[in-house]
Amino acid sequence: MSYIVGINRNQGTVIPEYLDEYVTEENPVRVFDAFVNSLDMQACGFKRSTPAEEGRPGYDPRDLLKLFIYGYFNKLRSSRGLSKETRRNLEVMWLLNKLTPDFRTISDFRKDNAKALKEVFKAFNRLCNELKLFSKEYISIDGSKFKAVNAKDQNFTLSKLDDRLIRLDARIEEYMRPAEEADKSEPDERSFSGAEIAEKIEKLKERQEKYTAYRTELEESGAGQKSLTDSQARLMKISGKNDVGYNVQTAVDSGSHMIVGFEVTNSPTDHGLLEAVASGVKSDFGMNQIEAVADCGYRDGEDMMKCLESGIIPNVYPADGEAYIELETRYEPSEITPEIESGTDAADIKKCLRAGVVPTIYQEIISEISVAERASHEHLDDSEMLAGLSEEEILQKAKEGFFIRDINHNKVYCPQGQILRQQYVQKNGSIRYVNKLACRNCSQKCTKSAFKEVAFAPGQVLAVSLILGSRKIYNERMKQRLAAPKQYQKIVKLKFKPDRRKLAERKCLSEHPFGTVKRALGASYFLLKGIEKVTAESALAFLSYNFIRAMRLIGVPKLLAAMAY
Repeated sequence: MSYIVGINRNQGTVIPEYLDEYVTEENPVRVFDAFVNSLDMQACGFKRSTPAEEGRPGYDPRDLLKLFIYGYFNKLRSSRGLSKETRRNLEVMWLLNKLTPDFRTISDFRKDNAKALKEVFKAFNRLCNELKLFSKEYISIDGSKFKAVNAKDQNFTLSKLDDRLIRLDARIEEYMRPAEEADKSEPDERSFSGAEIAEKIEKLKERQEKYTAYRTELEESGAGQKSLTDSQARLMKISGKNDVGYNVQTAVDSGSHMIVGFEVTNSPTDHGLLEAVASGVKSDFGMNQIEAVADCGYRDGEDMMKCLESGIIPNVYPADGEAYIELETRYEPSEITPEIESGTDAADIKKCLRAGVVPTIYQEIISEISVAERASHEHLDDSEMLAGLSEEEILQKAKEGFFIRDINHNKVYCPQGQILRQQYVQKNGSIRYVNKLACRNCSQKCTKSAFKEVAFAPGQVLAVSLILGSRKIYNERMKQRLAAPKQYQKIVKLKFKPDRRKLAERKCLSEHPFGTVKRALGASYFLLKGIEKVTAESALAFLSYNFIRAMRLIGVPKLLAAMAY
């Protein structure tokens, strides 16, 4: 029995006379072609949407947009790869009418039309909304990390710079030791000549100056990190390890499982991002109220309160053992008329909540609301004590058993003279400072834990070390703080119960779109630099995902009919 045999290469064949015969009626490229042809390119913001009257003719942006949509849909994202496909891929030849733009033209189009590409994503969502594909019952919000074009070694935090400067000081001191001492301590190592030592010290000092400049820049700007290749990328946890990238947030429609909105951020965590993502979807849909679900990483009281005030119901997992979520906001007295109470505008909702009144649209959502007074003890003002002190004098004061905070440079001096850097900001506004490396090598431990975290309230500049500091000093300061006049503030407290059914469905909604985009579409990392251009890449990837979902839900013929193909 023989194998299946192909045709003879030297045998004459009859090929289709028309290029259109190579593309079947249900081929996705027909959808791409019809969709792009239906767009108002000028309204989307594409450059050169109107051809120039003089000069050499350029490519129609529609053709280049079709090429990119095809590429991201088929796991081809590089401009060089797309340029090759224009010369050998029959589907691309059909789509572009056999145009063959070079890779530079293709690359520049994506970079120059970054904002317009997100408008294309929104335009397809409007089409899907007209086709009634979106249920709009609620949206599921989640984030995923995507690697940026920036190596980890090209990213610097203040802690990393402090560590490297300490090591450089030690290396320079080592090279500057007298030759006799070096010979005694390191008899087996090759001795360097004076010229070699001078050259090594010069190189180390150059690096020292560079790192010192980076540290000064970060301290003065208040930024926590500096990335050299992609200045807007940040260090964060990606696939279980620290890497430089972006945190991409998506909102997925509960009925269609399609991505209805997204935001690219450089925030290492999801805290405080719920309202920003949900409000964008709410605005795009033109809805007065929208319901969102999210995991416990979004459990941020201030952000969730902003959601309620904006007409967004934030279904987030409560704390362990709790059935309700408790939120609070400042009290603002105002006259609530029946029209305001029954209003659906965000301004009316906010006015009701801050006056301690449940708006009509939240009658089944908010179970309790009340106005209360909260007392607080302000921290002691030690700024006068430290005013005019030099850095050496501040260090000397710290050695008495204090942690002293330099607000201008956002750092803390510990009793051992080490510098602690900001770790994170707590929900109450307090900032926690830490230096794990210094604590690991510290001979005079001020804590029984592996390392010390010191919290400073806004404006606070001095804290007492409970172990190294005088217990008497600490007790006196506590008495002064408790004896200070209490500050009273009126607040509104409310409780609402998140929808457990919708929370249980969250994983089935938010996880698989990211998996499809990263694995099936090959978009697990970015090719461009900067949030604006990275957003354009995300728009193309998520548009491709939505094309896949729409074709599976209603098929190619119905999509083509909707676009009057």
